[in-house]
Amino acid sequence: MSRNIYLGRRVRDTGKKGLDNLREVRDICKAILRDYKRHRIPYKTAMRRLVFLRTTVIKRSEKLVGKKRKAYAIVREYEEQLRRLRK
Repeated sequence: MSRNIYLGRRVRDTGKKGLDNLREVRDICKAILRDYKRHRIPYKTAMRRLVFLRTTVIKRSEKLVGKKRKAYAIVREYEEQLRRLRK
C-alpha cells in the first residue's frame, strides 16, 4: 500500500499518484480537521494548511481540470467548519 504525504500528514492516495480526484481533496481536509480536533496542530496551522491546499495545490493540479471549482468549494466548506469549531 503506497502512501503520499500531503501537507505534513498522511492521506491514502487513490487513483493515480498525486492529487487527482475530489475524494482525495475531501480526505485531506478531513485529516487536517481531525488533527485540529485531537489537538495535534493549532488553529493557525490547520487554517494555513487548508488555505495552502486551496490556493496552491489545487491551482497547480493538472489532474483536477474541470473539477477545480468543486475542489475549492470542498476546501471552503472545511474552512468554515474549522472557524465554527474555534468559537
